[in-house]
Amino acid sequence: MRIEWLDLPDTLDQTRLPMPPTTADFLQVTQLANLVTSLFWGNNDFYVSPENQLAGATSREDVRTSYVVAREPLTGDRPDRIIAYAALSLPWEPGVSTDGQPTAQPTTAEVHVAVHPDFRRRGVGTAVLREAEAEAVRSGRSVLQSWTDNALVDPAAVGSGPVFVSGTSLETGLTPVVGTHPPSLPDAGRDRIRWQAADAAFAAAHGYELAQVEWTSVLDLREAAGAALLAESGSGVAEEHGYDLVVWEGACPEGDAESMAGLLGRMAAEAPAAALERVAEHWDVPRLRAEERARREMGLSIITTAARDRSTGRLVGHSDIETFADLPQAAYQGNTLVHPEHRGRGLAVLLKAVNVSQLLRLKPEAERLYTWNAAENGAILRANQELGFVPVSTHPAWQKRV
Repeated sequence: MRIEWLDLPDTLDQTRLPMPPTTADFLQVTQLANLVTSLFWGNNDFYVSPENQLAGATSREDVRTSYVVAREPLTGDRPDRIIAYAALSLPWEPGVSTDGQPTAQPTTAEVHVAVHPDFRRRGVGTAVLREAEAEAVRSGRSVLQSWTDNALVDPAAVGSGPVFVSGTSLETGLTPVVGTHPPSLPDAGRDRIRWQAADAAFAAAHGYELAQVEWTSVLDLREAAGAALLAESGSGVAEEHGYDLVVWEGACPEGDAESMAGLLGRMAAEAPAAALERVAEHWDVPRLRAEERARREMGLSIITTAARDRSTGRLVGHSDIETFADLPQAAYQGNTLVHPEHRGRGLAVLLKAVNVSQLLRLKPEAERLYTWNAAENGAILRANQELGFVPVSTHPAWQKRV
């Protein structure tokens, strides 16, 4: 087994054979990543194309991502097979803070480990994790974090079934399942984690502690129109309290960009974090535009519904949904945030409902909408429940101080 850092290609050149080594290596990484997610979910709703994954690693100004891989030497003329990787993401704070001083760099790093199931429990994952952790420390990071898919609690809600790969140990399927009837409003207890699952066992064995429990919930869009329209029509929030709802797809309109950047800065500071260490982020219009460019390069299309306060002309809340052109069946809930001064008026449910209606209109082929929420965020979980979201899996966050 050989451990090494990948040189990321500038582009994926698949027009000639043999392919350039950097292209061939990155294709192996994306194949392994997609194998692992499909085994958990029993579908391809979380498939990421090689082009989009490369853009995600190279197009962001505020996050730097690199990959360390483990290779299994093969005989003959074939290149060494990649059997595991660790993706190390280092957040960076570009620019200066609001007082004109240099922005303090984060002390956190995110690491994600994937090992081919045929090579687990052989020390392969440990090897790539240790190398990634060492690089994080060399980069001045002292807090390591990771998010994992832990257990399905309602496979039927995502049309999930075992994924079989003939001729390998995957023939029996590996999707971990606990229970069949998730609670209507899940709690934040540690007992919701499937501790014998591969992710939890690996995290605990390497010194990572459970820092937060998130729930993944899904909305069946084929049955969502009624609930969304009911939430919209039954709410007089906008008119009663002096809000205008604005909707756009893609880049934020120029006149709302400044207040939208302000909302994104609040999201980083105010999202429920439990025991997770969070770093404040400074958002301005240039950073917003850079993020929009990065999302376009990653193949993401964003649908946003926002509330504008008529008295100030500023956005005071928003909700957005992400889609990929090459994954027409699935959509993903992004941020939902209402400014503290405007909470308690039902804006969150209204914004989410209107945005679901926009998704149904703009992406009629979409079948499922996924969302991730901290288990302690009761307000958003109740809003999801009102719209018909069903909790389908646990999604824990792990943390280790080094």
